[in-house]
Amino acid sequence: MTFLTPFFFLGALALAVPVIIHLTNREKKDVVDFPSLMFLRRVPYRSVRRQKLRHLLLFALRCLALLLLVIAFARPFFESPTSAAAAALGGPRDVVFVIDHSYSMGYDNRLEAAKQIARSQIEALGPDDRASIVLFSDRAEILNQPSSDKDELKAILDEIELSASTTRYGPALKLAKKIVDESNLPRKEVVLLSDFQRLGWEGDEDVWLPAGTELRYENVGSDATENAAVTNVILERESTSGRERLTASARVTYKAPPGSPPLKTRLSLELNSRRLQTKELELEPASSETVSFDPFTLPAGIARGTVRLEDDKLNQDNAYHFVLWPGQSLSVLSLEGRGSRRSLYVSRALAIGDRPSFKMDQKRSNQFGAADLNGRHVVILNDVPAVSPAAARLLEKFVSSGGGLVVVLGEQSGRNSFTGDAARLLPSPPGASRDRSRDFGGTLSYLDYGSPVFEIFSAPHSGDFTAAKFFRYRTFETPVTSGVLARFDDGAIALAEKRIGEGRVLVWTSTLDTFWNDLARQPVFLPFMHQVMKYAAGYTEATAWHTVGDVADLDGYVAMMSDEPGGAGERDYDLVVSSPSGERTIVPPSDERALLALSEQGFYELRRVGRGSAAASVMTLAVNLDSKESDLSSLDPEELVAAVAFREMASSASGDSGRTPAEQEARQGFWWYLLIGAFVLLVAETILSNRLSRARTVIAGAV
Repeated sequence: MTFLTPFFFLGALALAVPVIIHLTNREKKDVVDFPSLMFLRRVPYRSVRRQKLRHLLLFALRCLALLLLVIAFARPFFESPTSAAAAALGGPRDVVFVIDHSYSMGYDNRLEAAKQIARSQIEALGPDDRASIVLFSDRAEILNQPSSDKDELKAILDEIELSASTTRYGPALKLAKKIVDESNLPRKEVVLLSDFQRLGWEGDEDVWLPAGTELRYENVGSDATENAAVTNVILERESTSGRERLTASARVTYKAPPGSPPLKTRLSLELNSRRLQTKELELEPASSETVSFDPFTLPAGIARGTVRLEDDKLNQDNAYHFVLWPGQSLSVLSLEGRGSRRSLYVSRALAIGDRPSFKMDQKRSNQFGAADLNGRHVVILNDVPAVSPAAARLLEKFVSSGGGLVVVLGEQSGRNSFTGDAARLLPSPPGASRDRSRDFGGTLSYLDYGSPVFEIFSAPHSGDFTAAKFFRYRTFETPVTSGVLARFDDGAIALAEKRIGEGRVLVWTSTLDTFWNDLARQPVFLPFMHQVMKYAAGYTEATAWHTVGDVADLDGYVAMMSDEPGGAGERDYDLVVSSPSGERTIVPPSDERALLALSEQGFYELRRVGRGSAAASVMTLAVNLDSKESDLSSLDPEELVAAVAFREMASSASGDSGRTPAEQEARQGFWWYLLIGAFVLLVAETILSNRLSRARTVIAGAV
């Protein structure tokens, strides 16, 4: 027990008041007139009654009432239901085994050593003891409810396997704290089994254990570790004679104590499980080296690649996987008016693209038909004078299914160009053109850098749009309140977006040549056109690899598996994902987003079930480990324990479960009962004193 306001114990000095009262003769004598005493002999008399305590019960009631008042105002409360004294007296234990299974525990079979230690400690549990097992890497999970069944606990240990994740001690200790808080046993222990990797503890984690909890650790690591790892791969493509060739370079690091001998090893490049090349290398301790392989021609279709080191004590980080995708190409159709040559600069800009490449065809708008949309990803209405109702309906259906439409409003695209069905393609009907030639042209003053169109230009020195001059541009007849991606310096809209179904329409209010502006002569024109086409087409660049812990958006892979431009629209089939370990996950069509948490190292396979041939519906995702975990630098376990113990001391001064003393006292409120007890004692004291006073009066009258 402790007290919120212990200074009120100074009020215990009030206990002297009853003593003084009982040591003082409180009786008042009546004054009686008496003749002169000069003829009487003076006899000395010493009063003994004034020096003795009388009515001890009354005295005890008064002292106890005052003492209860003092204790009540000191605001007592119990600090913790499980104190160190209770632990010292013995009793059943609640033990939490916190076991690290991050991939660094694969070094020299450390995980098996930790499991063996846990088995021996489980065997030593008493019959009334309970234990639970917490497994952690970068996150923590409890594997069982507290149990006294040793066979059950050892069976759980046998099922623990090495993960592909990194180390973080904070989540594990927080989960252990939660388990200990919920325990009702008098003794509580947390046993931490790990290699104590330094990168797993930053020191600022908001975690501690409750007062009275014993934290023990078992260090299965060592200070002297040697480890080589492949930490990165760089893939460079180039086209030669219509074929793509690739050069792969790998970054290899070697961590070892100073004075260790150099490491001699071999690095291999594998493609589709076949070894292509092998390089010899020698690494000094605490060094890294980039190894480049000879260029090779890419095979047709999707290829799986791996850069692999020779085996060592930690094989998990010796392999780096990647996927080689065939060159992707976007098909673009440009529709123009009769006699128009407005697509010259656009075609030249798209001809330079390689990731992806662009294939552009041109056609007159009055010759456009449904067959022209086969295999297309983007259609450009490049300053067309009019759009027929039939063409408008075809384009609307094309965009709704995931295709992209880019509308360029120039000199010929007036107010009557988009009427009827065609009006639904634009966010607002086009209005009159605005002439800025008198003030030497307008400029772009606002770009939405959050949009994929301008995202690559957000970094400093990545592209200057302010150098371009716009001498004419069109306005909209009605205000456009959403989807504005760019504006001119007078507030007029330069680029606007409208979503239709699964696709989008981008409206550019000036020309894409040098007729109304000089943007086509600026360095930003080429990347700007590439971004516009990719965004309009909903293009997703194929990722060569992911990292364990990432969440893959499978919708992009679904679009690449589809034969339809812009994706397959609304998904009406299952996606079956096979992990590297062979575990299968089914993503049904009812899921709004097809997301997959990547937790294993290796190659995932994505299949589309119930539609098309199996061969055409298989995609591959490469997943690699986080290379930070390859640094096996160790942490002094006492540093971690001291940090948790310091927070434990601060917590014990504040009460159980990290509450402040005021919060704990407010939850208990014992002082109210003490006040009630003091009040009852004062009432009893009053009744008793009145009776004693009446008794003295009766006796005095009788005398």
